[in-house]
Amino acid sequence: MGPIDIHRIKEGDQEAFKRFFVHFYPKLLSLACRFVDEQAAKDLVQDIFTFYWEQKQQIDVNSVQSYLFKSLQNRCLNYLKHQMVVEEYNAKIRIAEARIAFLNDRTDSNDVLKQVIDCDIREQIEASVKKLPPKAAEVFRLCYYEDLPHKEIADKLGISPRTVAVHVRNAVLFLREDLKDLLILYIAFCRIIN
Repeated sequence: MGPIDIHRIKEGDQEAFKRFFVHFYPKLLSLACRFVDEQAAKDLVQDIFTFYWEQKQQIDVNSVQSYLFKSLQNRCLNYLKHQMVVEEYNAKIRIAEARIAFLNDRTDSNDVLKQVIDCDIREQIEASVKKLPPKAAEVFRLCYYEDLPHKEIADKLGISPRTVAVHVRNAVLFLREDLKDLLILYIAFCRIIN
């Protein structure tokens, strides 16, 4: 095999390009296999040579080898980023399919759907409660989650029953405003399933 002549490749000499390919292919494949599986590596290396041949007139670099290696590394990284996006998308699809299968396997899917929505609503209410001042949030949880009377909450927290009532009132007013869209959706859902 003769020496690699980049000028002859630029002129479209296919024999010169074959020598170029035979010389660099194993090195590039070895590099690509460090990042991706063998089949993907072969495809990416093939893409590099195709791109080089198509752009041979425009490519003007001091070191062809470093140009090829850098181009291949970039393609490998882009391939890996794309694979991450695809895997994340596929994971979301698998989760959605599992939820659908779960709902379909139940005898009364409305009950199951209601449980899922109730769970989502509880999570959203708790997220809204966390926006309250700490003391108001604590009073609200004791009153509505643990169903404690105002007097018992007052004793437990060392505050007056009147202060408990103020915290509860303020919390309810805030939550009613913060969760008004959720309430509308929930009422609409209840009408659909009943």
